[in-house]
This record gives sequence, C-alpha cells and structure tokens, in this order.
Amino acid sequence: MAEQDSFDLIIIGAGPGGYVAALRAAQLGLRTACIDKGPALGGTCLNIGCIPSKALLNSSELYARAGKDFKAHGIGVGELSLDLATMMKRKDRVVTTLTRGIAGLLKKAGIESVTGSASLAGEGRVEVEGEGGTRILTAKNILI
Repeated sequence: MAEQDSFDLIIIGAGPGGYVAALRAAQLGLRTACIDKGPALGGTCLNIGCIPSKALLNSSELYARAGKDFKAHGIGVGELSLDLATMMKRKDRVVTTLTRGIAGLLKKAGIESVTGSASLAGEGRVEVEGEGGTRILTAKNILI
C-alpha cells in the first residue's frame, strides 16, 4: 500500500460536521483524509439544502419587499419583474463560492479530499469507489 493512502484519521462525509472535524484534526497535527461522494464539499446543507434554499428565499424576500414595502418609503421601482434564470445563477454562485472556500481551507490545512463512495472494509480500512476506480485508505481512526 502506498504511503499517501495511510492516515491518522479518515473522515467519511464532508458536510458541516465532517469538514470541521477534518480541519480541527489537521490543527492538532493529524494526517487527515476527508471523503465525500460529491465533487463539491459541504454536504447536503451547502449543496442542495439549507444554503441554496436561503439564497432563493433572500431573493424572493427582496422581490416581495420591492412590490409591497418600498412604496411606503417613497421608493418607486416601476413595473416589477422576476428573472428566474438570473435568480438561479445567483444561487449557484453563492453555493460555488462557499464550496470552493471549504475546499481551499482543507487544501491549506493539508487535508486530502477524496471524492467517491466510502465503505468500511475491515479494521482501519476504508474502500472508496470513485471515478478513478477503487482506492483503499487506512487509518488509526475513522470518523463517520
């Protein structure tokens, strides 16, 4: 087994719990790998859940306020329109900015990000099925 496949800690899942744990482990000097099945780190919350929803809710709230509240403040906006494609592009930019930020933090901390579907393969072993095939990682500790 290659040296780069051996770690002090392997974390399965790069959501809010996983990437924060990986960063803390690296701060403590542990050689760490963080595995996620998606190419963008951050888990469900960042990629398809909380953050995209909040970005769209923010845009929707601004649209509603422009139609209702602005007039009371003496602000006229003319005919109000909604460009859903632009709204969705903004949401995608928010998500991309945050996922790239997490990737940058992990890289700077020396954490190896591994993309693929992970499964336990025996004591201290994790098998990762990814685009490049199967990879076996070993570690003293595994965090799921």
